[in-house]
Amino acid sequence: MPALADDPPSQQRAIACCLELLRSNNPGAALLAVKGLVDCGAVAVEPLLNSIDERDYGARAWAVRALAALGDQRGLAVLRRAVAQDIGPSVRQAAAHGLGRLTFSAEERSEGQLACLESLETGLKDEEWAVRYASVVALQTLMKAGLEPPLRRRVATLLERHRDADDTLVVRLRALQALEQQPL
Repeated sequence: MPALADDPPSQQRAIACCLELLRSNNPGAALLAVKGLVDCGAVAVEPLLNSIDERDYGARAWAVRALAALGDQRGLAVLRRAVAQDIGPSVRQAAAHGLGRLTFSAEERSEGQLACLESLETGLKDEEWAVRYASVVALQTLMKAGLEPPLRRRVATLLERHRDADDTLVVRLRALQALEQQPL
């Protein structure tokens, strides 16, 4: 594959092609399109955000997966909305996972992490165990990235609550693992 970063016009054409494939109703093509968008990196975020059609569930689901994998702070609002409102459990799961992967500029880090934490609290209340599991993993990822002490305590409390009381064993065990692997 040619180095698209060295050829912005080709990169833009590749992004446009990938965005079209997200709408194709072909899971194999959409999966490759997500990979292509991730390979294009941060330059794909704005076109991806601008392409989201709330009426097209399939394309929206793939776009959320791409934004989650990209980890760019510009995807925060879409990921938050997906965790809270998306009809598809797999989309909520991908969005929760993505919230743990977002990277923020130094100026926006504290506020961004708080927003992620608030959305992950919503994810922890989801009826689907896979969304709660992804939220636990995302909380652990946030802890590893470094949180201010008040947020660290809040995350630890959430993990303890799910270790002790989640109705699904695998979520309880994952919360226990996250607590045991906390950075000191």
